[in-house]
Amino acid sequence: MKYVGKVASMVLLATLLAGCAGTPDSNNELSTEVNVESVLHSANKVHRHWRNTLVEAEGLKLYAPEKYATMMESWQRADNLFKDIQSTPELANQSYSLFSSATYLDRFYSDIEVVESNHTALMGFKKIADKVLEPAMTQLAYLNSIDANAHYRSEFVRLNRFYSNLFAFVARGDLNRAREEQTEFLSRAHSLEVRVVKRIYITPQEEALRQLRREDVRYYAPLSYAKVEEEIKVGKTLIDNSPRAFDAINQVVSAIEFELAHAAHIAEEVKYLRDRNRDEYESYILAIEAKLLGISQALNDSDLRDQPLAEQAKHLSSQAADTRQQLQLASRQGQPTQQQDQLGMLKGLLKEQNRQIAQLQAQLLRMAPAPEAQTPADETLLPNIIEDMPDQQELAADEVEPVNSAVSLAEDEVGDEQDI
Repeated sequence: MKYVGKVASMVLLATLLAGCAGTPDSNNELSTEVNVESVLHSANKVHRHWRNTLVEAEGLKLYAPEKYATMMESWQRADNLFKDIQSTPELANQSYSLFSSATYLDRFYSDIEVVESNHTALMGFKKIADKVLEPAMTQLAYLNSIDANAHYRSEFVRLNRFYSNLFAFVARGDLNRAREEQTEFLSRAHSLEVRVVKRIYITPQEEALRQLRREDVRYYAPLSYAKVEEEIKVGKTLIDNSPRAFDAINQVVSAIEFELAHAAHIAEEVKYLRDRNRDEYESYILAIEAKLLGISQALNDSDLRDQPLAEQAKHLSSQAADTRQQLQLASRQGQPTQQQDQLGMLKGLLKEQNRQIAQLQAQLLRMAPAPEAQTPADETLLPNIIEDMPDQQELAADEVEPVNSAVSLAEDEVGDEQDI
């Protein structure tokens, strides 16, 4: 709307009314006061409208920074003029400058017109840019959500500058150029996204691996160390291909952390063995054999110590498989709660002993055992069968006694080991 035209019309109307009036001076003063009050009321409505409109207008700066700056400068002048008029109403119809016939009110509406024209232009740019540059806007918002600026500040600043140029092309009406440059922007933004995700998820694991290397884990446990490197490589490849597949990324990170811990404790075991003298080898082997005995007795009250360690492990693997079948059968038949508790105890014992067997196997492989005691390449020690067991194990009535005996013997064995 043309605020200056309105003001001129109001001033002209006031002049005509004053000229036609043949009343005394008191009536003229009253008419002037009424006119000023009406003008101030109109100006107040305009001022309040733009004050509320521009409260959240900072987001428009992106679409055309120069127009935004002009709009805000004009608003600042208009706001100051209005405050002057509000505090001294007589200024409304007084000349703003000795070199101009425009009044304070004229200047106020003139600045408001500049505000309105620039705001209209900015809203037009926004409507077009929000549609044309939606992919770029979405990508930058995502980079902000993962704190890309905190991880790679200089790269993010350069990318943000590139981003601003896209809106400049829209403001100039060069939409084809804006689309072309947006393609390049998206490529760079994706590259930065991948780097940020790697820094968040992979860099801490690489630092942990470097710490292991400083502790000579690469020397004492080269195979385990290499496994960590392999898992880290898998994680990097996954992020390169799918940087937002966070469920899969978290799984890979868990695998890396597992291998880091495994490599660390394997290295400690190797160091321990290297520090032992020959006289201590027998007691070390006997300790391992005692743990295997505890497992075999817990499973079926058997003693396999008359066989090589590798054969003992083979038999334990077979016995554990039989136990799993029993547990699966029990879960289908359904038995009282007391028997479920007994099976739960057995499951916990088997899980712990399974972990110990895995550790013992790694230790045995590093002790250069006799040929007949080595495990064939196609055989494994006690497999991790516990993971497949159902949560609610129930055993048939005719199978309870063997299990009770196994659990009791296993508990005695565990107690003996703790006393030692």
